[in-house]
Amino acid sequence: MIDIDEFIKYPKCLLIAPAGFGKTHTITDCLKKLPIDLKKQLILTHTHAGVSSIKEKLKKQGVHNNYVVETISSFVQRFVLAYNHNTTIPNIEDSKKHYSFLNKMALTLFKSRIISEVIFSTYSGLFVDEYQDCTKTQHALIKILAEILPTRLLGDFLQGIFEFNEPIVDLTCVAEMDGFIENSFKLSQPQRWLNGNNIGLGNDLKLIRNKLINKENVDLKLFKSIEVYNYNSLDLHTPRTDYNRLIWSLIKSSESFLIIHSNTTSIEPRKKISQKFNNSLVLIESIDDKLFYKLSKLLDQIDLTNAAVKLREFSLDLFNKSEVNNWFNEKGFKRKTKQEEKDAINELNNLTADFKSNLSQIILKISSLPNFKCYRPEVLSSLLKAVELAHNDKCSYYEAMVIHRNLVRRLGRKVEGKCIGTTLLTKGLEFDTVLILDAHKFTCPKHFYVAITRACKKLIIVTEDNTLNFTY
Repeated sequence: MIDIDEFIKYPKCLLIAPAGFGKTHTITDCLKKLPIDLKKQLILTHTHAGVSSIKEKLKKQGVHNNYVVETISSFVQRFVLAYNHNTTIPNIEDSKKHYSFLNKMALTLFKSRIISEVIFSTYSGLFVDEYQDCTKTQHALIKILAEILPTRLLGDFLQGIFEFNEPIVDLTCVAEMDGFIENSFKLSQPQRWLNGNNIGLGNDLKLIRNKLINKENVDLKLFKSIEVYNYNSLDLHTPRTDYNRLIWSLIKSSESFLIIHSNTTSIEPRKKISQKFNNSLVLIESIDDKLFYKLSKLLDQIDLTNAAVKLREFSLDLFNKSEVNNWFNEKGFKRKTKQEEKDAINELNNLTADFKSNLSQIILKISSLPNFKCYRPEVLSSLLKAVELAHNDKCSYYEAMVIHRNLVRRLGRKVEGKCIGTTLLTKGLEFDTVLILDAHKFTCPKHFYVAITRACKKLIIVTEDNTLNFTY
């Protein structure tokens, strides 16, 4: 570990922290050393899962609660929404324009004397986690904040996997990191695995890291702590194949289990896997997946003339299509002959007669219909919360969804259990057991490094080729 007193004495400094080497523990030690006053330490990161992870670790270490953890985007958003009264903010569904606008507006706001005084009077210091993922615009924002608050940056150049359609900051560039790189520190030991989890895995991951930094190929068979299986990609979806059996055995034997898929652009491959394995895996959602907003807008379109038709459209996006079509047709609810099914349809018809008051009950009733399986549970949960919020605040379901997702963005979201996700959705998270699917499809060394370092105790890799070649 580093000398904490030396680290916090600088008003600007940088910590290079490989995955699992004790970065959050370093933040914890800093918070314990820094004086406690009426102002709070501000901790910024990039993902809502990261917010939740940091909060949980700080709480576990018994750190005082004199800190605030949120994403950079939610911090910027709070100030822009509070102080921008003249300019229309682009719709959040157009995320590129939305966040670009927020960042540019914040650049102006943070330079103003009034806002800088608000920040100075509220916070006593700033930590920015996962700094390698900052865009140059975000870097410019942090540099402004660094003139107001003592600022400590933490990051790792080998984990810079986010792409925001604009250039990313270069942690190794003296010109860009001026003021910080002069006071730089580095963590050197794989603490996550040394602390009784799997020392061999920690050492192997450190060796792989060095190979990736040196732009070398990685021969997986050289690393004895990693379980490697050579299966054909198509076998994943074929019952009773070794690939299929492996996943079932891990689902049944693991309580903390993550599957990482190499496709970061589409949810469909992960959704298909979740369906294949009987909905046993939690599908980790992107914070602003378009389905949150699409379905909330759809709920706003419901009236007495189209309720059943719109509910069918709503259900097709959330539940297994075969069962939805068993209960709905293009005109609405189907007629049923069995008494139990007739009773369910009658209850739905009665509820839709006053759909605005009964919308939550309607959604829950549909989700409980026989053999219905929800493949997007977080979307369903968020919709129910948005419905409640809309009723309480007298706003549209879409407006309520925007408010709810912004709250998740700020407060974070705990991810645990048996999950399936991508590197972009799981960076900063830890699971006891991690299975990487089709590792031969990884072309970016950074994505591969993020994937392998999610595992605390057991790492399993399925690949068609033991030697992985990356695009450097």
